[in-house]
Order: sequence, then structure tokens, then C-alpha cells
Amino acid sequence: MKVYYIDEIVRSALLTCGKSIHYYMEFLHYGLKGLKEINYDSPVKVKSVRLTVDSNNEITIPSDYVDYIRVGYEKGQYVVALTEREEFNRLMNLDGDGNQIPYPDVETDADLMYADSYYYSSHGNDKGEHIGRHFGHRSTYKASFMVIPERGKIMLDPAIKAEEIVIDYITTGIGTETNSRTTLPAYAAEAVERYILWRYNEHNQSVPMNQKVMAKEEWIHAFKRYRSREYQLSISDVLRSLRSHTFAAIKT
Repeated sequence: MKVYYIDEIVRSALLTCGKSIHYYMEFLHYGLKGLKEINYDSPVKVKSVRLTVDSNNEITIPSDYVDYIRVGYEKGQYVVALTEREEFNRLMNLDGDGNQIPYPDVETDADLMYADSYYYSSHGNDKGEHIGRHFGHRSTYKASFMVIPERGKIMLDPAIKAEEIVIDYITTGIGTETNSRTTLPAYAAEAVERYILWRYNEHNQSVPMNQKVMAKEEWIHAFKRYRSREYQLSISDVLRSLRSHTFAAIKT
């Protein structure tokens, strides 16, 4: 895949507005900032890590974490995605000595057995035959999580027995170091250069207001072009999204 160094984008911006190399550090500052801003809304690079589940059934959020894209556990070459759930208690569960302990699994097997018995008694006859008229039924999976940013943790459902969790997330640093050798995809190059020119004109008191507004509009249009090129949707993608939560049902 073709990538550009941020150094190339900065030098291109200098040539575009006819500035000397003495403006390099200022333009580099705007370029790195623009790359971070683009990455928040339209991830330029996605970071994936394996994190160990601690004794409290939680994982520690990485220091460069901004937002998750996917949280799940490994199953061969696949990652089984977990579902975000907002009903978890954000407070730590403490014992009598003030030490944190994991929350118990309150959704017991007895509860699930009751749910199954209710289902079969209400949707079957005395011969064990399904009477139909029950659409979209599927099993309930206890595989969920909740992000707790104030504690820097991701809490997992007690039913999850995985020792490691895989997280794909947006990072703040676009890598371990953010400098002139930072790379970015070819589609994002024009958007970052337009961001540099906009921020330079915005802070330059000698630039007329109409030129500042025009530079901002050019940055917005360049960013929209990047998003349209990076996230192309087809009819098949739309149909797959609409049907992702549709399940077959027993029909009589």
C-alpha cells in the first residue's frame, strides 16, 4: 500500500504557499495535529493488541486509547466480537477489607433453564411440536463488556472465561513516535496538506478573512473526499447491514 511520510506533505505545503524551509517546524506541527484530528473521525491507522484479563474480570485500557472499534476474544483466525452493555456497575466490588473482588455471575443456569422451560411451554403443544408464530428467536449469549474510562478499565461479563481479549482501537499517537517520519495513507495526504494550509492562514494576521474562509472550505472538501474514497459503500454492503440482525424463524 502506498503511504506518504508527513515530511513529504509538509514540504509540499511549503511549496504550495511559497514559504521557505524556515517555516518547516510550524507546518510540521499543523500536519501532525491534522493527522490526529482526521484519525479521530476516520481512523488512518487502527491499533490491535491482546490484553490479559485480570483477576477482577477486567482489562486495562492502553495509554494511547481513544475509542474502541472492536472488542472480542480469539477463536482460531477469527475474533468473536463482544457486545457493549451499559447495565454494568461502574463502581468496584470491594470485600470487607477494602480489596477489589470480581462481581459474581448473577445470571445463573437456573434462570436460563426457567427461560427455556417457559419458551417450550408457550410455543409447543403436548406432543412436543412447535406451534409457530414466534419470529426472530435466537439464543441469548452472555458476551458483553462496558468501558469505564474514569478507571481506565474495560469490564467484562463474568460469564466470559477467556484469558486474553483482543481490542482494535483508535490511537492518539498514530504510532510509538509522532514525528516527520510518521506515515499516512495516500488517500489522506491531500486532506492533511489542506489542514496545514488552513491552520497557517488562520493564524496569519496578514491573510484576509475571505482567504481564511476559503482555506477552511478547501480543508473540509478534502476531508470529505478522503472519507468517500476510504469508506466506499456498495448496494451489497447496505443490504448486509440491514439484514445483519434478521434471523430465520420456524414457520408453520
